Amino acid sequence: MALSPDLGKLVKDYRLSWARVRQILGVIALSALVASACLLPAIFGANETLGIRIGVAIVGLFVASPVFVGIYQLLRLSGSSLSLYENGLIYRRSGRQFAAAWDEIESVAQESACRISTKRGAVIEFGSSVAGLDEAAQVIREQTLQRLLPQASAAIQRGESVRFQGLKPFGSRWRAQALNAYAFASSGFSVDAQGITEIDTGKCIAWREVQAFGVGQERMGRASADVFVVEGSHDRFRTRLGLLSNAHVLLALCAGLSGLQPMD
Repeated sequence: MALSPDLGKLVKDYRLSWARVRQILGVIALSALVASACLLPAIFGANETLGIRIGVAIVGLFVASPVFVGIYQLLRLSGSSLSLYENGLIYRRSGRQFAAAWDEIESVAQESACRISTKRGAVIEFGSSVAGLDEAAQVIREQTLQRLLPQASAAIQRGESVRFQGLKPFGSRWRAQALNAYAFASSGFSVDAQGITEIDTGKCIAWREVQAFGVGQERMGRASADVFVVEGSHDRFRTRLGLLSNAHVLLALCAGLSGLQPMD
């Protein structure tokens, strides 16, 4: 097996997803076909007025924009691969390489993409361009849980609180707040020996009051989203799972501190 001088033996390689490449090529082909149907008559047609031809050409160029976006995406995805080692990972893309040891990883979040932040401030992000994303992300969660959970538990035993940062992508203005609520986005939670506190509201659910917790699904328009939920005697906290850093560690802490098992 291949060796990495810092990360130990190679466990598994995850290569570029050809399904993702075919998807992008399909969008490029469809956009090019529709755009050509507009541009060719505009360029070579002789029966329409100049104004109509210019208008059709503008529409054709607008329709052709996904072609250029798709080509850019293909260039960015070139050479994408993820290698998991005994002691860490390496992600490669477009001739660049990003490495992190398991002990260096500070937070993990996953939705359509897996986002990893290290203690040095580096960010490694990869998504559907990697074949087997869900399997690789599961390994990453298992490896980081082994290291981050004992650290969080020790901090709580010392009387400290542990923060699980969420993401509010639309800002803080009133319209943005409505969009954040629609997307189940929040600033996250703070956990200590007494209970779990919602950062946005300052409300706290004591561990003795927790009735259920876990991951559920909520409707978001026509789609659905995985949502982390804590049910208390009087309050209910929830936030979108993919926007919450170290959600897997938070779930394990909730189980240990509340004495309950996560709901299905």
